Amino acid sequence: MTPERAAAENAKAVSLDEFLKTSKVVSMHLVAGPGTKGLISSDQLALMRPNSILVNPSRSALINMGDLQTALAAGRPSQAAVDVFDIEPLPEKDALGNTPNPLVTPHLEFIAEPIFATFSKGITETLEAWVENKPVPHPFNPQ
Repeated sequence: MTPERAAAENAKAVSLDEFLKTSKVVSMHLVAGPGTKGLISSDQLALMRPNSILVNPSRSALINMGDLQTALAAGRPSQAAVDVFDIEPLPEKDALGNTPNPLVTPHLEFIAEPIFATFSKGITETLEAWVENKPVPHPFNPQ
């Protein structure tokens, strides 16, 4: 958020550190890339309020997940809601899933009509090819 974009929305741009220190709810909706991978680690988590919640329905690469488990155990943030993990589905013995204060759910953010239309088309084409004993269409092996 640039100061100009913030002003256009009648808001104030602040640094990530200031944002984490002052926000009760932090919800992450970013693409994982060179500028966002590992954006949140132990240093940033330690800045969060003891009554805050961190929500990440985007990509696990945005947060160091081991640091999140440690931070939750220390109470900063006090809670987290996460549906993306380094390994999906989250293994039963994963420390995060066995920490008392996160809400851990399957990755459901992608559920939208255009995504289902793409999935449906791919499944239909695959089944038709299989029934007709033809090569299965694949994005890396188009036939």
